[in-house]
Amino acid sequence: RYRPLRAARYPRIQHITCYYNSPYSRVQTASQMAGSGTFMGHALPASFFLGFGVFFLVLTYKRCRDLAISTGGGTGTTSTNHVATFCDRHVPERSITLLRRVGILLLIVTTLGGIYEAMGAYYDPNPNIGIFHQLAHEALYLCFFFVGAVALLESRGLIMADSSRIALSVAFGLQYVLWNEHGLMKTDMSDRRVHLLQAQVNLVAAAAFGYSVYNPRSLLAYVAGWAVMVLNALWMLTAGLSVCCVDLMAHTVGAALALETLLVAAVVVVAAACCPYPGGGHGGGEGLSAVDDDEKRSYEQVSLTDNA
Repeated sequence: RYRPLRAARYPRIQHITCYYNSPYSRVQTASQMAGSGTFMGHALPASFFLGFGVFFLVLTYKRCRDLAISTGGGTGTTSTNHVATFCDRHVPERSITLLRRVGILLLIVTTLGGIYEAMGAYYDPNPNIGIFHQLAHEALYLCFFFVGAVALLESRGLIMADSSRIALSVAFGLQYVLWNEHGLMKTDMSDRRVHLLQAQVNLVAAAAFGYSVYNPRSLLAYVAGWAVMVLNALWMLTAGLSVCCVDLMAHTVGAALALETLLVAAVVVVAAACCPYPGGGHGGGEGLSAVDDDEKRSYEQVSLTDNA
């Protein structure tokens, strides 16, 4: 960095210095490799979302197959008058062990992520950047720290069932607010579009999880929530690549999101087509049928178990 007097005498040097410290610069020193304005700052939270989203999608697929085998679905055997569906067995989550482990993991991961953001801000060469300047980035991690704490309380039976997914819906709603505000302050058109679309993806995730809690018999809504979480991870990774490696033009930002959405949707559709559901056939059509309000289960009557 240059002293103010020297920078004032050489305006071009001042311009180069400001550009070097800006998020649009493709050059990053070792001290700039931490924080949300870098590839690693995007890749680490993207890995977090991708890991959780893929885990619950794979777990849903496995549970559907196990349930179909146990009830004779897809094997040609005769089913009973009422066959338990996936949502009857697993929504809201009944495994104490799973809730506890997810809660603890969320608390640990978000704490480490917050420390990473704080250290990146503390060692940033730009004197205008500090720990409190990164408050928006810290709030992103605090949202999911809250989810982890709620999941841990739910596993102990201290709050009502499915509170963790209610907290997840709230967290994604807050993420929408944070990403939207973060995008509006961007001056580069492509960078602004990337962050505003990130906000909209988070809003869709909040709506999907919220509707799934409201209508717990909808397998479609349950799967959609985790699928959008995976899409959120892919788009966050795209934002990271646009910082360091890829020159994403403004008119191709929407196309990139559309292609990633189609990729996630295609994987989910293929998995649904290959997975049998109770009662015979494939696809888990239980979530597509309309459900009366009287048929929705009461969360207070759900009991937790130690089975995954």
